[in-house]
Amino acid sequence: MKTNTKGFTLIELLAVIVILAIIALIASPIILGIIQNARESSMARSVENFASAVNTAITSVMYDTNYGGGDVTVNTETGVATATASDGTSTVTKEPSYSGSKVTCTSINYDVKTGYLKMEGCSVGGTKSVTFKYDNTPTTGTNGAAVKETA
Repeated sequence: MKTNTKGFTLIELLAVIVILAIIALIASPIILGIIQNARESSMARSVENFASAVNTAITSVMYDTNYGGGDVTVNTETGVATATASDGTSTVTKEPSYSGSKVTCTSINYDVKTGYLKMEGCSVGGTKSVTFKYDNTPTTGTNGAAVKETA
């Protein structure tokens, strides 16, 4: 009698499917974690780029007004900087030159004496689930990097 041994049995096929399912169950959370980390890293870079644009707008508005030591205000929604000339006669407003994802912050503070910028509660693209803070003060140890805020 001749037997045909040219294929896989149903048991062998089921064993392969079970092994692939186990591998998929193990790999899925790892891949999802890598994707989430990449998103958060991208958001942090957007906050840093926005901070750089805000800093440039602040410097520009101070230069254009012959800044004499008054307050410089920054809009937390748009990053628009406003300063008044030292003689109080003119006010200049500058919008940051930034074309990345929309960044909004709950607070933006600029210390006119030291030139350091602090931003808190910054979210990117309207995503409020992850927020970042930015501080370029040397004592913070972040070296001007955006840091994810803990809940």
